[in-house]
Amino acid sequence: MPEAHPLPEPFGFLPPPSPPYGVVVAGGDLDEPALVAETARLVAGASLCIAADGGLRLLRAANLWPHLLAGDFDTLTAAEVEAARAAGVEVRRVPPAKDFTDTELALDLARQRLGPAPLYLVGGVGDRVDHTLANLLMATRWVASGHALRVLAGPAHVAPLVGPGEVRFQGRPGQVVSLVPLTPRMTGVSTQGLVYPLADATLAWGTAYTVSNALAGTEGAFRARTGLGLVILQRRH
Repeated sequence: MPEAHPLPEPFGFLPPPSPPYGVVVAGGDLDEPALVAETARLVAGASLCIAADGGLRLLRAANLWPHLLAGDFDTLTAAEVEAARAAGVEVRRVPPAKDFTDTELALDLARQRLGPAPLYLVGGVGDRVDHTLANLLMATRWVASGHALRVLAGPAHVAPLVGPGEVRFQGRPGQVVSLVPLTPRMTGVSTQGLVYPLADATLAWGTAYTVSNALAGTEGAFRARTGLGLVILQRRH
């Protein structure tokens, strides 16, 4: 396993969040102590916090309750749901047979209540490859539609890059960061502050050309003129 190193605070994307914003906490690979601390900081300043089913467990690990708990509750026990209700959490239960995931439901509820305010999706990345891909592509669709959304997960932080635009981030020197194209072409791709620089490059999807770059210092950026991609900032080398 890669060696863990202390991360600068805050680790992740720039600029750091400022109210109003919402937090949706999903399931996934949540076995990362730093993620608990990050979630606690995010929730402390959030206008709205929604737990999508098993995401409640991450919040409870931080001794927090959401404003709203939503899902079909196929992960949580009845006792966990009732404990949330007893703590004053609004509970929205939906049938297991549905045309959307619990995470999608929670994001839609957050958008209904917060309008255009930025959203942070905590979790949603784990050993269910189908859920992981669906959540990351869903995040990209939201950003491409003009809604600010970023993903904080156990293995990495992820931000969609929609051209024309940029994604800025910070970490330690050597922090691994990748850009994964999602459209047939991304044009005008450039970097700032990375070990392997790019200037006005054209990327094709299905290639690994921009995987495993790294921060040269403590801050960097990916920029693109056209196309969609995912910027993935790993927690460890």
